[in-house]
Amino acid sequence: MEDFSVFTGFSCLRPEDKDRDLDEFIRHDAERHFKDKVAVTYQLESVVDPELAGIPLGFATLQNDAIRINGDDSLPDICVQYPYRAFPAVKIGRFGIHVDYQRNNLGSLFLFMLKWLLTTENRTGCRYITVDARRDKKNKIDVTGFYRRNQFEELPWESKTSKYVPMYFDLINFEP
Repeated sequence: MEDFSVFTGFSCLRPEDKDRDLDEFIRHDAERHFKDKVAVTYQLESVVDPELAGIPLGFATLQNDAIRINGDDSLPDICVQYPYRAFPAVKIGRFGIHVDYQRNNLGSLFLFMLKWLLTTENRTGCRYITVDARRDKKNKIDVTGFYRRNQFEELPWESKTSKYVPMYFDLINFEP
């Protein structure tokens, strides 16, 4: 997307949420990331309800990434077939669903659509989707369960912080 003004007034957070990172990113940083070719943002919008046409229900910001192999750690099957020290991935840098549309599987549907986009005709030569899933006890945020329900697994050899858990999805396992 190139017109980020559609996100004026957009919020994926409840009023009582203290951490405003996602809202601040989509309103103030996503356009700069796009212009500087750091990341691309995709908008989820309804094609079913004409009243919602053009209104963002959610967004995903994607950027290039790689899963690096350290020592004896390996990803299933692929490390045996290729002598690479890293494998191509697309990182979900930010992902949010409008607060009014949360808890109705739109996030899972959006992830499914992203998986489909990345695997259709092998457009990118990308094997994995990665995400640093937020797990922030102080702000009562934990999205690791959401990603697990969508078949993401933890990257056990990647460094973890108290706020982020590196996770991945192997696109070879995607079945539309």
